[in-house]
Amino acid sequence: MSVSRIAFVSVHGCPLASPGVGAAGGMSVVLRNVACALERAGVRVDVFTGLHGPCPAPDASEPCGQTGGGSPLRIMHIDASDADGFTRRLLAYADAEGAAYDLVHSHYWLSAEPGIRLARRLGAPHVFTGHTIAEIKERAGGAPESAVRKQAEAVAVRESDAVITATDEEAAAVSALFEFPADRVRAVPLGVDSSLFRPTPRLQARSALGLGADERIVLFVGRAEPFKGPDALVQALSLLREPRGVRLLIVGGEQDGPAVQWLRDAAWAGGVSAQVDARGAVPHAELPRCYAAADVCAVPSLHETFGLVALEAMACGTPVAASRAGGLRQIVRENETGVLFEPGSPTAIAAALDSLLGDPARARRMGEAGVPWARTFTWEAAAARLAAAYDGVAARLAAANTASAVN
Repeated sequence: MSVSRIAFVSVHGCPLASPGVGAAGGMSVVLRNVACALERAGVRVDVFTGLHGPCPAPDASEPCGQTGGGSPLRIMHIDASDADGFTRRLLAYADAEGAAYDLVHSHYWLSAEPGIRLARRLGAPHVFTGHTIAEIKERAGGAPESAVRKQAEAVAVRESDAVITATDEEAAAVSALFEFPADRVRAVPLGVDSSLFRPTPRLQARSALGLGADERIVLFVGRAEPFKGPDALVQALSLLREPRGVRLLIVGGEQDGPAVQWLRDAAWAGGVSAQVDARGAVPHAELPRCYAAADVCAVPSLHETFGLVALEAMACGTPVAASRAGGLRQIVRENETGVLFEPGSPTAIAAALDSLLGDPARARRMGEAGVPWARTFTWEAAAARLAAAYDGVAARLAAANTASAVN
């Protein structure tokens, strides 16, 4: 059975949101690129998302689904103050439109209840992707999550026909944690747009960003929150063997917001304020210039379900220093495209940075090796695997329904 029209339900993340601003992150990048790749493969996708302040309103001629074929991606913003309101408006829209989705795919725990209710209303299969799972996040050292979220995730998995993860490791963890059949969890590695993220001259990128040609640049891309580890990275600056000439470029968050100020305070306390350059988030299309300007991209998260930042950096020819945690262990080929360190340890981070900043030839070799490796991760491949998973779920349920009718 072939699935040709699906609904993405994403209360929390909008495909049009700029990563690094507010709560927006890699999930927005994933939603946009996967949905567009599915469109190009001939699978119709409608995205239902919340109304997110700075997120631009969808344009009827939104072009992301048109490159290489496919129709424009439809994104419906639902203005609702709570989950119940979102669900009511989602169901009302489906009723009014007479929507006939072959499958509903909910993203993140906040989307699970409305997605499940939509699937039940339509008599369609439901697939869930958590993107992050509270219990896994806590075990990695994250702050305690609410009982409401944990319960919602348990219900989401239990009531879904399949669960999609980004790595085999996460698939095994979800299956064990929720006692969910392993054959109903599918790992679909994510991708990178190599036409956007590709090597460019370092000096050219630095000039555009106002960075010195002789500086040694360490780049951090992401939200300025404890789980992403930027404070440990700031602390590591004072532990470098040769800190002179090193600048930490932080791209993410609001430049004058409290989260970025938290890092500035940490830098002041550590005596490295002059080395920390926090610029706030930039549009996704401008990130390649940041990666190209860096000597090394640091990803010090306590855990990552996949590690898009590491993949984007490698696609741009920049070596990565990342936590030995979650999907980063799969994305970064240790001592080939980057180095790994124990998460949360400023000392370990400093040693990893020293191994690259102190050996430019080694760093250059790793950067060069990262480019072809990153290119093996494509959004087209992700969409193909996802479409196959959808078809498998639909076929399994159709067979079960046929067998039930016969009996």
